[in-house]
Amino acid sequence: MTTTDPAPLTPEARQAILDAEVAKAVRHGWSVQSVSPAQAVLSRTKRIGFFWNLVLCVVTGFLWLIWIAYRALNRKTRTLVIAVDVYGRVTRR
Repeated sequence: MTTTDPAPLTPEARQAILDAEVAKAVRHGWSVQSVSPAQAVLSRTKRIGFFWNLVLCVVTGFLWLIWIAYRALNRKTRTLVIAVDVYGRVTRR
């Protein structure tokens, strides 16, 4: 180990960093799926816009509701994995 390498963090310090990153992601609309001491898995479903779908429903005589129903039943889910290594570096995948 050279003098420029940071010292490894304690498990409690790593957990505090991970908790702060998870809290930040939750404020941005992510929901927590699982948490371990070194990483957390979060997910978020894609939103369906209200305004333009309403406009298109009115314009098409509510035929656009078929597309809205399809999109509502087949929403895409995004997954985010936040990990903290022993030196406190945060990675998001």
